[in-house]
Amino acid sequence: MAIELPGEVVSFLQFIGVNWPNVNEDKVREMASHVRDFATKVDSTHQASTTTVQQLGASYQGASYEALIATWAHLSSSHMADLVDACHTVATALDAAADVIVGMKGQAIAELVALAASFVADQAAALVTFGLAEAAEVLIVEAAEKLMDFLEQQLEQYVIGQVIEAAIQPLIEVVAKAVDGLAYQGAEQILGVSGAGGGPSGTGFLIDPQALMDHAQTMRDHAEAVASHAADLQAKLTGVDFT
Repeated sequence: MAIELPGEVVSFLQFIGVNWPNVNEDKVREMASHVRDFATKVDSTHQASTTTVQQLGASYQGASYEALIATWAHLSSSHMADLVDACHTVATALDAAADVIVGMKGQAIAELVALAASFVADQAAALVTFGLAEAAEVLIVEAAEKLMDFLEQQLEQYVIGQVIEAAIQPLIEVVAKAVDGLAYQGAEQILGVSGAGGGPSGTGFLIDPQALMDHAQTMRDHAEAVASHAADLQAKLTGVDFT
C-alpha cells in the first residue's frame, strides 16, 4: 500500500494549495512482481523444453541428437540462465527503488509535519499579535513549496534514472531475445526440422520420423509460449504508469 500522508499534512498542503508528488511506490513494486512472474514462466517453459529434448532420445539417436544435447546444454547455461538472472536482478532493483521512494517521502513528510505545526501555531499567534505573525506564515508556505518542488524533482530524476533507464530499458532488450524464440530456434535447426516440417533427419542409428516431427512441433509450441510471455511483459513495461 502506498505511503499515506498524516491528516495534518494533508490539511496543510490543501490549505496552501501545494500538491503532493504523484509517484506511487506500489506501482514500482507491481512492476517487480511482473518481472518475477515472467522469469518464473520462462523458466518453467524452459524446463518443459528440456524434458522434450531428453525425450527425443527414445525416438532419435545419432550425431545430430548428440549435437542437440550439447548445444541445448550450452544455451540453457547461457541465454536462458542470463535471461532469468537478469529478471531477478531487475526485480530486486525495483523493490529497492520502491524503498528509496518511500524513504524520500518519509523524510519530506517529517519536514512537512514540522512546517504544518509551525503554520498552525503562527495562525494562532496572528490573532494575538494582530497579524504580525503572518509574515512567518509566508516563509513557512514558501518552505513547503520549495520542499515539494525538490521532492518532485528528486522522485522524477530517480524514477527516470534508476528505474526506467537503469532497470527497465536493459530488461526490454533481454526480453526481446525471448520474443525471437531464443534457444528454441537453434534446437529446431539442429533437429533438421524447419518451421514447415521439412529438412533432413540427420545420420542417426535410430529414428522415428513421426515422433521427431511431434517433438519438433512441441518445441515450436514452447517457443511460442516464451514469445507470449515476453510480449505480455513488454506490454506491461511499455504501459507502465508510476502514478
